[in-house]
Amino acid sequence: MKIVLVDDQSEFRMGLRDLLSSVDGVEVVGEAADGKSAVDLVLQLRPDVTLMDIRMPIMDGIDATAAIVAQQSDACVLVLTTFDEDTLVRRAVSAGAAGYLLKGMPLDEMLSVLHLARRGYTTFAPRSSGDEPSPTLSERERQIWGLIGEGCTNRDIAEQLFITEGTVKNYVSNIFAALGVRHRTEAALLWRGLARR
Repeated sequence: MKIVLVDDQSEFRMGLRDLLSSVDGVEVVGEAADGKSAVDLVLQLRPDVTLMDIRMPIMDGIDATAAIVAQQSDACVLVLTTFDEDTLVRRAVSAGAAGYLLKGMPLDEMLSVLHLARRGYTTFAPRSSGDEPSPTLSERERQIWGLIGEGCTNRDIAEQLFITEGTVKNYVSNIFAALGVRHRTEAALLWRGLARR
């Protein structure tokens, strides 16, 4: 899997590069420190996955993602985010990002998200029966899964559906169990992978 890293903090990029490069089958093929440079680099190298920071100088990660996807519709961009950037994550998803990775996420979780993003975002043919999630979800659970796929937080979902945040948490737990996923990012990527087909 070829990856391009985009973040204006060189120390963070170096740490993430070293972490990912320690994994067999993963190669960091390029790095950029701002969105404008990232657009040129990604279009030139055409990596399997681009990890894109949101807040950067010259051009932010949201505009860079939109520019990349506009010129390379099958590009797979995951934004790098922290817990306090929910609104920006939703904007990035709207701009064409396949999903997001939390900075500091454990390596095994990061790799599962990377592989899922790569499959779901670039494979337009039907998946094999082993890959296709076939959960039995209620209409409400599907609705909430879709909102997770759009980057909504539990609070956002509660406000939109006029239910309590505790009720949303119960639904989310049931959805994760039915999908066989461990966290929101995997659930969101599965939703977007199915929605794009």
